[in-house]
Amino acid sequence: MTKEKIEVIIVPSFQKEIERIKEKKQLELIYKSIEKIERMGKNAVKLLQVRDKYILGEIKFMNPPYRLYVIINQENEKFYIVKWEHREKQQKVINQLTKKLEYAFEGGIKNIMELFSH
Repeated sequence: MTKEKIEVIIVPSFQKEIERIKEKKQLELIYKSIEKIERMGKNAVKLLQVRDKYILGEIKFMNPPYRLYVIINQENEKFYIVKWEHREKQQKVINQLTKKLEYAFEGGIKNIMELFSH
């Protein structure tokens, strides 16, 4: 039995954010996190909130103190990388992403891509 490859999608707004990051260490951490998700799936992510088939999760770093935020569609095992933010802004980001997740729940995955396309 072969293990199915986990699909990781970088949403458009986060792709733009990555392009603006100049610090090499931060970029390395982001890409290592994506590889970790591809290898381990949900086990790589700390779950923050579950709403029906969607999970909001994070991968935490201590040095530098950043968080990579992920929305997971449990129905099709797709991981949407949505935000990279300093720990100081953690609660604000979680609140924003929770609201977006609620909206996505109402309209489905199409809404996730729309929310993160700017």
